[in-house]
Amino acid sequence: MNPHTAPAALAVNGTHSLIGDRLHRLGANIILDEQVSWCPQGVRVTQPVNCYLIKGSAGSVLVDTGIRLHEAEIIRQLESLLDPGERLDVVLTRTEMECCLNLPAIEARFDVESVWYTGGITVPRTSATPRRIMVNPGTSLEVEVMDGLILEFVSPLMRLLPTLWIFDPVSKALLTSDAFTHGSYGSSKAAAGLHKFQWFAEADTRGIARDVEEAIRERHVKAIGPGYGEPFVGPAESAAEATALAEAIRKVGIQ
Repeated sequence: MNPHTAPAALAVNGTHSLIGDRLHRLGANIILDEQVSWCPQGVRVTQPVNCYLIKGSAGSVLVDTGIRLHEAEIIRQLESLLDPGERLDVVLTRTEMECCLNLPAIEARFDVESVWYTGGITVPRTSATPRRIMVNPGTSLEVEVMDGLILEFVSPLMRLLPTLWIFDPVSKALLTSDAFTHGSYGSSKAAAGLHKFQWFAEADTRGIARDVEEAIRERHVKAIGPGYGEPFVGPAESAAEATALAEAIRKVGIQ
C-alpha cells in the first residue's frame, strides 16, 4: 500500500485517525524546499509536519506539539478531540523547535499535567511538571505516563541530539520523530530522509541500520508516524520501509 493512500481517515478540523479512536495525527502542511534544514538539495514538495494524540481512559498524551506556524490549527484540532477538562500530558521526542514550540499555547488552553522529555536542552517555559527522562541509546523503557496509559520510550541509534521514539503497545504504532521522514518524496526515496544525518558518511552505520530494522520487527509495528512526512500504515508497509531505510543507512556509511 502506498503511504499516500494509507487508511488515515480525515476527521474534523484536519485531524487524521491513524489507528481507530486510539491514535490521531495532528498538524498541517508546509512547502518543503531548501529553506528548510532537513530538505535535500533540489527538492520542493508539500510535506506534513505532525504531532500525535494518544487517547487513554484517564486522559490523553500528545507526542510533540508542532511548529509555531501551525499553532492555531493544532489548538483547534485538540479542541475537537479532547473532552472539556480532560487531562493532557505531553511527551517530546526531541527538544528541537519543530517538536516543542507550541507547548506554552497548549498549556494556556488545556489541562497539561506533565511534560516528558529527554536530553539537556531546556524546553519552553512550562507550568506543568517537567519530567526529564534518560534512556540509554539502543535501549528502551516502559513508562506509565498516566494511569493506565503505558508507552515504551525507545532511544534509537539513529539520532543527532538525544531522541525518543514512542511506541504505543495498544495501537502498535511507533512515532519516530525525525526518522522515517521520506514518505513525502514518493516511493523508493528512503535516502532522501537522511539529509540531516550527514555524520553517517563518517561512521560505520551497520549497527544503526540493524537497530532501525529491529525496532520495527521486534514490536510487530502496524504504523510508523514520523514528525514530518507522510506516515506509513500497515504491518507489511512498516516492515518494508524499515528495510528500505536500513539499506539506505548502510549505503551512506563507511563499510
